[in-house]
Amino acid sequence: MKNSVEFELAKQEEINKLEKQNEFLEKLKDGNTKTNVLSQEQLQEIEIISSKNNVYLKKLKSNEFEIAIVGLEKAGKSTFANALIDSSILPSAPERCTFTSTRLVSGTDKAIVEFYTESEFDDIFQQLLKEVEYPEYDKASYKTLSLDEFSNFFSSLEGTHPHLYKNHLGKTDKEIEDILKSKNKLILDGSSKEFSGSELTEDIFQAYIKGENSGDDTSKPRSVKRIEIESSNLKQLESAVIYDVPGFDSPTKIHERQTIERLKNADAIILVTNVGRNPSLTGTQLNIITNNADDDGISLRDKLFVFGNQLDTANNLNESEKNTGTLIKDVEKYKIGEKKRVFVGSAKKYLVDQEIDLGEFSTSFEIQAGIQDIRAELINYYENERFEILKRRIDTNKRALKNIFISVLKDADIDIDPDFEEHEKIRINIESSKQITFNLKDNLEKLKGTLKNEIWTEKYFSNKFRDDIDTSNYFNEIDIDYIQKIKLTVDDSLTLDTPIQKINQSIRQSIHKRFLVEFSDLILSMTDQKSDDVQLRILRTFTTSIVGSENSQLFDEVEKESEDIIHKLTSDIGHNSGRFSYLIERFSRDIFDILISYPLFSHDRKNKFIEAEKEFYSLDSHYAGTGSLINMALTGEGQKLTFGLNTLLNQMKKIQRALKSPNPLDKIKVIVESLDSLMDTTSSSQGMSCNINELLKDKITSETEEQVLDEINHDIKNLKDILKVAVMSAINMELVYLNSVDKQIKILVDAVQSPATIDSNAKVFNTFMSKIVSKINAKELSNINAKIEGYKLQKAFLQEMKEFEF
Repeated sequence: MKNSVEFELAKQEEINKLEKQNEFLEKLKDGNTKTNVLSQEQLQEIEIISSKNNVYLKKLKSNEFEIAIVGLEKAGKSTFANALIDSSILPSAPERCTFTSTRLVSGTDKAIVEFYTESEFDDIFQQLLKEVEYPEYDKASYKTLSLDEFSNFFSSLEGTHPHLYKNHLGKTDKEIEDILKSKNKLILDGSSKEFSGSELTEDIFQAYIKGENSGDDTSKPRSVKRIEIESSNLKQLESAVIYDVPGFDSPTKIHERQTIERLKNADAIILVTNVGRNPSLTGTQLNIITNNADDDGISLRDKLFVFGNQLDTANNLNESEKNTGTLIKDVEKYKIGEKKRVFVGSAKKYLVDQEIDLGEFSTSFEIQAGIQDIRAELINYYENERFEILKRRIDTNKRALKNIFISVLKDADIDIDPDFEEHEKIRINIESSKQITFNLKDNLEKLKGTLKNEIWTEKYFSNKFRDDIDTSNYFNEIDIDYIQKIKLTVDDSLTLDTPIQKINQSIRQSIHKRFLVEFSDLILSMTDQKSDDVQLRILRTFTTSIVGSENSQLFDEVEKESEDIIHKLTSDIGHNSGRFSYLIERFSRDIFDILISYPLFSHDRKNKFIEAEKEFYSLDSHYAGTGSLINMALTGEGQKLTFGLNTLLNQMKKIQRALKSPNPLDKIKVIVESLDSLMDTTSSSQGMSCNINELLKDKITSETEEQVLDEINHDIKNLKDILKVAVMSAINMELVYLNSVDKQIKILVDAVQSPATIDSNAKVFNTFMSKIVSKINAKELSNINAKIEGYKLQKAFLQEMKEFEF
C-alpha cells in the first residue's frame, strides 16, 4: 500500500499526539498513589483510554488494517476469503465448522492453532447452559454432565418454558449435546500447534477448522481457542489483518455476541451474501449491522462493504442484473452502506481463473469475478476514509480524556499553599479524630445491639442459673450421716429419747446459712463471669475503633489507655459484686427462710407465711399463678391450691340455685350473701388465716430421723425448683444486667459526641483523644516530607493537565 506524503504527515501527527497523551497518562497513573489526583473511577477510565490509545498507535505505526469477513457459509464466505488473499487455505462450506475466528495475516505460510484450557472451555460451556437456563449452570462441567441428563432437562422445557424451548431448539441444545458427545476427544491443555507449507491445505491442519468425518466429528474445531494463518499471497493487502468471523450461521447467541465484538473492533467489514439465489438481505444480517456501533460511537454501517457472491448461480443474465439491483436497493433502503461499496461477482470464478482452485467453473452468461474491484476499493478506503474513521475514534477517545481533565480541574486548587506542612498536620489530626469518633459511636452502638440480642435471645442468666444448680455443687441434700452428726451436738438429754424437733431445727439453721451464701456466690460468680466477657468486648471494640484492628502494632498500647479511660468514665455504674445483692435479698430471702429455716407444719413456718404473705403470692405469680408455690411452702406438696377455688365454686353454686328460685327477694339475698362471703375470703387476712388453718388441718411434724431426712430433702428440692422458675423470673437478671451495660455504653457514646463545654466526661475524653491521635498519626506525620513531595507533584500534574494540548 502506497501512501501520500500528506497522509504520512497527518498520520505522524496523530502518532505524536497519542504518544504524548500516553506519556502523561502513565505519569498520572504511576503518581496517583502520591497525588490522589484521580478517583478510582477516573483511574479506571484512564486505563481504558490508555488501552485504546495503544490500539490506535499500533494501527497507525504498523499500518495495520483490520478486516472482518462475515456472512453465511452457504453464501461462500470462506471461498471469498480465499479469493481475497489468493489462497485456498480456508475450507469451504459445507465442511467448515464456525466455532472461532480465523486470523489471516501476511507472512511465511504457516499457521498456529491454540487450544483452550479445561477451565476456559468450562466457562464457555456454562455460558451455553445459562442460555437455556439450566439449574446451577455455574456449577456444571462438560466433564460431569451426562448427555441423557441434559437431554431430559431440555425436553422438559417444552412443557415448563415453551418460549425458551422454541428459541433454542435445534440451536443451543444441539451445540451442548454435540459437546457432550465428543467430550472425550476434546484437546483442552492450553497448548499450541504449528503447521507450515503444504500442511496448511491438508487434513492435518484443516481438521481444526472443518472437523472430521465430513463434519460429524467437531471435537477438534471446538477445542480451538485461536487460529492464526500467515500467507505469502497477501502481498496486495500486506498490512491487512483479516478475520474470517463465525456468527450468522452460528446456532447460539454466544457466537453472535463474539461476532459483534469482532465487527466493532474492525477497521472494515465485508458482508458476503448469495446474490445469485438470495439477493435480499436477511433480518439477522440487518439487525447486527444496523443496531450496533463500536465503543467509540462509530456505526458498523460506516465501515461496511458488501460482496454479492455466487452471481453465477442466477438462472440468466437478466436475473443476475435484477438480483444485483435488489442487493444495491436493500443496502440503500436499510441505510447500511453506499452503492460504491457494493460489489458482485464470483469468488469461485476468481480462484479458478487464478488457478488457485483446480476445479472447473462455467456459466451460461458472462460475469466478472469482482474480487479485484472490492480489493481496489478496500485499498482506497484504507488510504483515505479508514484513516478518517480512525481519527474519529481517536477524537472520541480524546474527548473522553478531556472530560476527565475538566472534571478533575473543576474542584482542584492549583495554587501552592506556602504553609502546606502545618496545614497538612492539622488536617491529618482532624480527619483522624473525626474518623475515630465516628468509629467509636458506630461500633459501640452496634455492640450494644448485639449484646442485647444475645442476652435476651439466649436468656443467658436464666439458663446459666438452671444449668449451674443442676450440675454444680450447690444446695446439696443431706444424708443420714449428717443427721447423726447434728444429733451428737444437740442431744443433751439423759434419757434415750431422740429430740427430733431440736435436730430438725438445728439442721435447718446450719444449712440455711450455707445455702444463702451459696446462692449469693452462684449469682455473683455467674454475673462476674459474664461481666468479664462483656467488659473485654467493650474494651476491644473501643480499641479497634481507634487503631483499626487487633493486628495493629499500637493495639496493646492503646488498649491499656482505653481501659483507663473506660474506667474513669464508667466506674460509678460499671459492674461490681454488690450490684445484685439487694435483688437477691428482695426476692429470695423469704423463700429460703420458710423452706429451710422452719420445719414443715410448724407454727414458725405458718407465721412466716402470714408475715410475708404478699411476697409469696408475688412469687407464685412468677411460678405458675395457681397457688402451687404456696402449697409447696406450707405443705411441701406442689399441687394447685384448691381451697380458694372450692369456696368460689360453692358460692357460685348457691347463686346458681338462687337464680332458679321463684322469689326475687330470695335471689337477691343469696347473691349478696355469697358475694360478701367471697369478698371476705379473698381480701381479709383473717379469712386467709382460716384457709391456712384448713390447709394445715391434721398435719403433724416429722417424728423420726427418717421423716426429718425426707422432709428436709424435699424442701431442698422444692427450693431449687422455686429458685429456677420463680425467683430468677422475679429478679429478671437479663433486664437488670442489660440496663447496666446500656448505661455504661451510653456514657461512653455521650462522652465521644458531646461538646466538651457541656459534658465533663467529654472533657476527659478529649484529653484522652489529644494523646491518642498523636500516637495514631505518628507514622503519617513522620512521613510529612513524602506528603509535601506528593503535594508538589499533584500541583505539577494539575498544572500540566490544565495546559495540556489535545
